[in-house]
Amino acid sequence: MAELYSRRSFLAGVLTAGTLSAGAGYVLTRREPVTLTLATGADPTGARNLLVTMWNQLNPDALIRTETVPSSTGDQYEKFLSTDADIFNLDVIHIRRFADEGLIVPITPNLDISLLDEVRRLSERAGTGEFWAVPFNTDVGMLYRRVTDKAVADPEPSLKGVLAANPGQFVGQLETVSPQTDEAFVVNVLEQALAQDDAILTTDGVLSFSLGQWQEALGPLAAAIKGRRVRTEAGEADTTRTFQRSQLRYMRNWPVSYPAIDRAERTKVTTAEIRIGRLPTGIIGGQSLAVSAESKHRDVAEQAIHFLTNRSAQLLLAKYGFAPTGLDAYIDQRLAESLPHLKYIRYAVESSRPRPMHRNYAEFARVFAEHTHRYLYDGEQLTQRFIEDMQKELA
Repeated sequence: MAELYSRRSFLAGVLTAGTLSAGAGYVLTRREPVTLTLATGADPTGARNLLVTMWNQLNPDALIRTETVPSSTGDQYEKFLSTDADIFNLDVIHIRRFADEGLIVPITPNLDISLLDEVRRLSERAGTGEFWAVPFNTDVGMLYRRVTDKAVADPEPSLKGVLAANPGQFVGQLETVSPQTDEAFVVNVLEQALAQDDAILTTDGVLSFSLGQWQEALGPLAAAIKGRRVRTEAGEADTTRTFQRSQLRYMRNWPVSYPAIDRAERTKVTTAEIRIGRLPTGIIGGQSLAVSAESKHRDVAEQAIHFLTNRSAQLLLAKYGFAPTGLDAYIDQRLAESLPHLKYIRYAVESSRPRPMHRNYAEFARVFAEHTHRYLYDGEQLTQRFIEDMQKELA
């Protein structure tokens, strides 16, 4: 994989082009220096931290201090509220709750990218021209497959077909052992249901409340787990280890894992390449940057967000494995040549579905995980109580 942007060359290039220059409003002159606090989850790639470093080099009087909150997606709400943040890097499932509770303020995008529709809808205030948060990176479930011989035809498979025709050769985040892994479990179960019935969850994130529909959609997965025809792991890291150590053919994971997995697997004599494709209906995720309602420096925070989410930033994030939010990165010629798999990520984003965007999402996810886990592993049938519990939390 070619090296597109080193730290030095990327910064030099965008400065030369004027993208991050004073003319674009990113170099701020202030009488009184300020420090912005950015509350965010961990960044295993280093790309987000690199963008923050670039901002700080350009704006020594308006520094960003990153406060990394070591938490799972599920408990991000409580953890973030314990910080004195100016900017929140919110997982998409938390945007509605932060907005409804007045914890963040609207922001008018000053973007030089064309957001994909599926990404934009997660953060915008419909009909206002404003966003509750500006998309930083997107994410979507992908189907990984191991290729042992490039000369052999390898058509893109479907998740439904993989589960039915390749016993023991697929691994996904289909187990959960604690709140740390619950959300990955919920997402994977939803994707398995969508593989059987794409009407189980609409493009607006509205769930079906038909018990029979859920029983039919999850029946094949329950049978596969019972018959040990699918490998189940709790969380993305364990899934990756099982895929690599057992030389499995297929895996469900997020695109940010692809560069590292592909590099590692190509060193094996028996692996020619790792390819990724659609599920075909994956769950969309990602993070977005929002201005805290408690911030005393909202104007500076907005400028910082525009910097961290612009077109040049998207190119850098894509190079490090993140799924870009806007069309420009997907059609950039240099990226297309160096990262040909990006087009498959775009296809996956454009055919994705969101989880229910509801302020009470965390409670919905809890009851969904409890019911479906008992069904898949304990043989406890889904009943009308499953439907009623979901309806109650999403009312």
